[in-house]
Amino acid sequence: MQLTESIAQRVGEAIARSTWKSVDPFLLKMMQEANGNERRMTVRWGMWAAVACYVLYGAFDVLLLPDVAHRLVAVRISVGVVSIALIEFGVRRNFSLATLNVLAALALVTGATAWLLFALETNHQAALSDFMVFGTVFVLGANLFFNFRFMVSAISSATVTMTFVAAALFSLQTELTNRLVLAAYFINSLVFSLYLSWRLGSERYKTFLHALQARIQEQAAVERGQMLDEIANTDALTGLRNRRAITRDFVDLCEEWASDDSEIGVVLIDVDYFKRFNDRLGHQAGDDCLVALANALSATAVANNAIAGRYGGEEFVVLCKVATSDDLRELSGKLCQAIEDLRIPHPNTGIASGIVTISAGASLTRADKSVDFYSLLQEADRALYRSKFAGRATFHIYDRETMDEDESRQDIPELLRLALEKQLVSVVYQPIYDVESGSVLGYETLMRLRNLRGELISPAVFIPVAEHTGAIVELGIWVIDQACRDMVEYGLGAVVSANVSPIQLKAPSFPLRIAEILQRHGLAPHKLALEVTEGIDIVPEAQAEWNIQQLRSLGVQIWLDDFGTGFAGLASIRRFEFDVVKIDRSFLHDCQTAEGRRMLNDMVRLLRNLGHRVLVEGVETADQQALLRRLGVHAMQGFLVGRPLPIETMDRPKVDRVA
Repeated sequence: MQLTESIAQRVGEAIARSTWKSVDPFLLKMMQEANGNERRMTVRWGMWAAVACYVLYGAFDVLLLPDVAHRLVAVRISVGVVSIALIEFGVRRNFSLATLNVLAALALVTGATAWLLFALETNHQAALSDFMVFGTVFVLGANLFFNFRFMVSAISSATVTMTFVAAALFSLQTELTNRLVLAAYFINSLVFSLYLSWRLGSERYKTFLHALQARIQEQAAVERGQMLDEIANTDALTGLRNRRAITRDFVDLCEEWASDDSEIGVVLIDVDYFKRFNDRLGHQAGDDCLVALANALSATAVANNAIAGRYGGEEFVVLCKVATSDDLRELSGKLCQAIEDLRIPHPNTGIASGIVTISAGASLTRADKSVDFYSLLQEADRALYRSKFAGRATFHIYDRETMDEDESRQDIPELLRLALEKQLVSVVYQPIYDVESGSVLGYETLMRLRNLRGELISPAVFIPVAEHTGAIVELGIWVIDQACRDMVEYGLGAVVSANVSPIQLKAPSFPLRIAEILQRHGLAPHKLALEVTEGIDIVPEAQAEWNIQQLRSLGVQIWLDDFGTGFAGLASIRRFEFDVVKIDRSFLHDCQTAEGRRMLNDMVRLLRNLGHRVLVEGVETADQQALLRRLGVHAMQGFLVGRPLPIETMDRPKVDRVA
């Protein structure tokens, strides 16, 4: 049976209810039906055991009541055979447990009454008086041996007791004292065994309730874990696998790849002129377009045993296992064609078709099995640029032998090495707003990288490479330096934040370099905030923890970014005093459902109770902004209130302090 919220509520109320009050009939029925077959077998074998003892007691009939022994033994055997026959018939015909219990109770009453009626005819009344004491075995059997419902136990045991009490008082030919003692003994046995039967039934019911409650809690925990896992691995807008999930899928494919002869293909997809589409039609139309594209890409990928995911913005990734580069070429062509078949009008493409198209670049693993995901993604990105140079709406497969000399110089590590020297790196700022007042609280600094042709390279491509090569250390310092310079030069008067790589955070000299930057530009430390991503498990990193403590003592704000997407967040907020905690955009986008809204509300309440200021990313609609206001969120960030822009082009309204 499905454990619903209604059942969970019933269980909670039943556990809180006093023992003396009536039980929940629905839950009682559940308990009785639980392990039904096993309990039916218990009745069956219990009857066999009871009949065996009942017949064996015939030996005492022969010894104590020899004058009627032949009839008593015959009664025992007859009642035993009929009782077993009825129970076996009921088992084979799948009688309910309640019916089998009633048959067993009738067998007990019949066995006791039939024996007593014939035993009263004996001339050995004194011996019978002593032997009748064993009639309490039937009472105990009804109340304790068999697991009858209390009403069945009470009726059957009371019937046996009243029969023996009546026989003792009115039929037994012994002294009155003996008869009164015997009657009192039976009545006491009935009362105490009935009480024990009721207590045992009550305890069984309570045990069942607690076990059921544990199952409900376990099920809720599993469902919550599955939901969190789905949120952490699913793009909120399109429902596709997100960047984290795609990276993990590649690892899984690599494990399969090691044992077969196939190759792994990576297809990087970019929507042509998507910024123009957004600017002309609006972001809602842009989101609708991305959802339609995602559905088409996913359907095509599934049809070709591939995996589609959204890598960020208007970029998508498809992973596949192929035998040759021709198979990868065929899949890339199908993906491009699937988007063209949608015939989504594009008002500003500059090409004759006037529809939304995609450009794709693909790369393939090599026989030495030494290529990692980011290397393949980098190669696919280079092939994607070739597709754009070729006029877009097409695809290219990366081939090292055919890449010209100019493109070889566009290698990402080489670009990163030249980034500062050639001024290929720049920053843009995305405003952070107070949810209640609407005033600007600060700006988040975002790094941008262009190749030698002046084309933007996706952060999803160059950031992992920069971290892998160590280039992120100097680039990150440059970004922080530039942000502080702009703060002072343009008189923003607000907090400016910058993301910190784990490589930077673990560098011993990092706090000193930050202090030097602040001193050089004359910027108050509290005007700078460093964002630590939740995925960085800083708790076990002694150097990272020491650096954070030094930065806080300096006066620099420490923010926790992307809360809820990784596994280190709860440990971090317990260990560190963050000035602001930023909840990942996926939780806000999931608020279209009641469960999603409850999840976000619980997260906000948790953070507020711990004393953290809360910032939610990804605000794209007025309804989302209104929801954040109702939840008591302090700050927000998203395309609705402000896009990332160069400082020269953005408005700089009056600001308030954050944290």
